[in-house]
Parts: sequence; structure tokens; C-alpha cells
Amino acid sequence: MLYVFEMANNHQGSVEHAKKIIDQFSSVAKECGINAAVKLQFRQLDSFVHKDFKESDLKFVKRFNSTRLSKDEFREIIRYIREKGLVPMSTPFDNESLRWISDFNLPVVKIASCSVDDWPLLYDVAKINKKIIISTGGASLSTLKKVYELFKSNNRDFAFMHCVGEYPTPIECSNLNRITALKEEFPDIEIGYSTHESPDAVSMTPAAVALGCTIVEKHVGVETETISLNKYSNTPEQMKSCIKQIQLIQSAMLGKSTTQNSTLKTLKRGVYLNKPMLKGQIVRDTDLYYAMPVQENQFNASQIEGFIGQRILKDVDLDSPLNVDCVSVAINKEIVKKIKLDTIEMLKNAGIPITGLEKTEISCHYGIDNFSNIGALIIDKINREYCKKLIVMFNNQKHPTHHHIKKEECFELLFGDCRLILNGKTIDLVKGEPILIPRGVNHSFSTTQGCVIEEVSTTHFNGDSIYNDVEINSLKLSERKIKLNLKEH
Repeated sequence: MLYVFEMANNHQGSVEHAKKIIDQFSSVAKECGINAAVKLQFRQLDSFVHKDFKESDLKFVKRFNSTRLSKDEFREIIRYIREKGLVPMSTPFDNESLRWISDFNLPVVKIASCSVDDWPLLYDVAKINKKIIISTGGASLSTLKKVYELFKSNNRDFAFMHCVGEYPTPIECSNLNRITALKEEFPDIEIGYSTHESPDAVSMTPAAVALGCTIVEKHVGVETETISLNKYSNTPEQMKSCIKQIQLIQSAMLGKSTTQNSTLKTLKRGVYLNKPMLKGQIVRDTDLYYAMPVQENQFNASQIEGFIGQRILKDVDLDSPLNVDCVSVAINKEIVKKIKLDTIEMLKNAGIPITGLEKTEISCHYGIDNFSNIGALIIDKINREYCKKLIVMFNNQKHPTHHHIKKEECFELLFGDCRLILNGKTIDLVKGEPILIPRGVNHSFSTTQGCVIEEVSTTHFNGDSIYNDVEINSLKLSERKIKLNLKEH
């Protein structure tokens, strides 16, 4: 999550006041534990304003002139932003200002809503290898598709931000449905929210985050005896309050109960024997009845697939609980062996070398017997701050819908065919074209002829895959993951 503190002209043309804003908002960022940037605005006023209007009374011309800063003054402000642990970024309003982006080595470029279809500017920005954030206020979907294609064709890291260009924006004009529309139309890029809402109104920003926004931009400033803020800029305390609301929403979205499973388990029926059984007998439906309570280490009624058809390992009396250690739950070694051989053959056909020493596991979401329909084989190449995996799937195999809380990943097809369903949108993977899957976004994938996918991501954490099918989530990792050695001999 990136917070953008938009300073705009609230520095009042003063380096010292700019530093005061940076001081107070760096404290906000530190106290709230957020990743934050301070955004400036660049205009080369000598060429940006037509010569006949340079000294006019036009509102914006007067504002720009009165708050003008030199390049050296901006350099000092940017140095101070970095010293305070914040990310410096800027909105260039003209092509000439792009030189400053390069000279100051700014890592993030912001395109304002008024420039979303300024094609001379966009064509030059698309040549810059920076993170690019594009506000979409007032733009039609057809325009945004053209902007998307421009930056996609240049392989840029870019995001769209929902924005309403009304200052301040009334709540009833927030148009939050636009966020959902942007996520559905452009599922492989980040979507953010740039808001001009009044800080005195109920903030719509937490709702925007709940809808999936991962970038939030707000105008900020610091009041003094002589400086007051406009009706859409936030003081440090107002910004802090909004961040706390967002974090509360995030905790509600991502937080999971640690006690519900144990509580619900006490309400389940345990599995009991309605007759004595001898070691070696097969457990049938007719041998069982279900009653409360579920005792320690006992099967319950929701685990029926784990014991029906399995052999009893020891003699068990009438009315005894059917415990986990009473039955043999064996892995089908023949299926595992076939998966191993098929994987080695697939990788050879794809021309992908492995040592055989990689950490490898069979992911069988509904059990090994159903692996040919649902599942995948995962090969870990490295897992540090960055992570690389190979995902191998076979003919007509599917992987269930899920999302990640912590991990952001990117899929690239290396071999075969793969159809990705990303946030409800179908994408056929193409070799050489990586697809970004942001954290929190639902996705599933399938193959017709089999495939090998390269996954590059942030750090992988066990348990970070949250499946839409709660039955999968309820299983222990050990119940749906089988370790595999890919050595040929």
C-alpha cells in the first residue's frame, strides 16, 4: 500500500515551509507504519504559460507564479524528503519538466487527470522506466484503453487512480463504482484512489481501499498563523485519522479468527462405531454413527472422505470413537510416481533444466486421487525477499480460485497453454508476456494441453493462499501438499 502526500502548491513557494510539511507528514508515516511518498508539481513556467498571459490575473497563472520554486530549491526539498525516509515523486505538467524527473532521479511519476489524454506528454512519459501512476478523472473508458495500450506496449510499471476533478468533491459525487469498473477492465495493474474530498466530511477513502485500491493520494499541508489550507487539503491530524480508518478496514478485511475452527469443532458430530471392528477390516458407512461430542484426535462428520474405505489398524470396541490413529490413510504411491515421471518429461519437452534437488510439492486441493482434475506441481527455485517458482500442470487440469494476502506475483508462460481468470476476466497467457497478479485479487488458472508457468513474486509465506472454497482452507497444509523428489533415479 502506497500513500501519496500531495504537497502541490501548499509549500507556498517556500523551501522552509515545504520542510515543515515534510517533517510533520514523515512523523505521520512513521507513527502509522506506512509506505509514503511526497508529491511535488513541476511546471516550466517560462514555456508552460503563453507569453501573452504570463502576468495575467488568471487564477491558476497567479497561483503558479506566486508559489514558483527554482530547480535548486526543488533539489533541496527532494533531498530533504529522502532524508526523512519518504519517497520523492512529482507530477510533470509539460514535456520540459521530464528532464527534472531524470535529473533528480525520482522513482515515481504521476500523471494528473488533466493530462490523462495529453498525448505529447504521455508519449514521452511512456519512454521513462519509472513507476507511473495515472489519475483518470473525467476520462472515458475508451481513452483509458488507449492509455493502457500505450504503457503496456512499452512494458511500463503503471497504475490507474480513480479521481474526481471537483474541488472539494462532495460525497455524493465520489463515484466509487468506477473503482470496480477499472479493476474489472484492467485486472493486471494496480488501481488507486486520488481524492479531493473535504477532510471535514466522512472519508470515502477506507471504502475505496475495501474495493481494492492499493494506492491512496490526498492533498496535504500545514497551517500557520498566516497560512490556511484549501477545503480539500489535510492537516497531519486529519491525515492520521484517515489512515487509522483505512488500517481498521484493512484489519477487518484481512484479519481471520484464530478460534472459530476450534469453536465450531465443538459443535460438530464425532464419528463412532456401531459395532466392534477387528484390525484389517475396511471402514464402511454402515459401520458408523455420528454424535456429539468430538473427542481429542477423533474424526468428525466433515472428514468422511478421510476414513471411509480405509483399513482399521487395531481392534476397536462398539461405541468407541473412530480416532485418526485407528485407520490407515495411505498416499497412492502409483499416482505420485506417475506425477513425477510426467513432470520430468514435461520439463524436458519444455527445455527447462532442473537439478532434481529443488523443493517440490504436489498441490492436491481435493486429494491425490482427484489430482488429474484439480491441482498443480510446484517447484521452488528460490524464496527470499523475492521468490521464483515453476508451476507444472497437466492435460485438462485446473487450479482453484484463490488470492494472496501478502504475496504479489507475476505469471509468465514458458511452455504449453494456460488460461488465467484474473478478477473474473479471462486472459490467455502468451509466451514472453508476463501478467501481474496484485495481492488480494482473486485468480484461477487452467490448461488444456498442459503447461509450465514461471512465477516471480515477493516472498512466499505458507498459508497465504486463501481459497474461495472454504473446504480447501479448512484442510491442513499437510493434507493437501505432498513433497516430491524429482531426481530421476
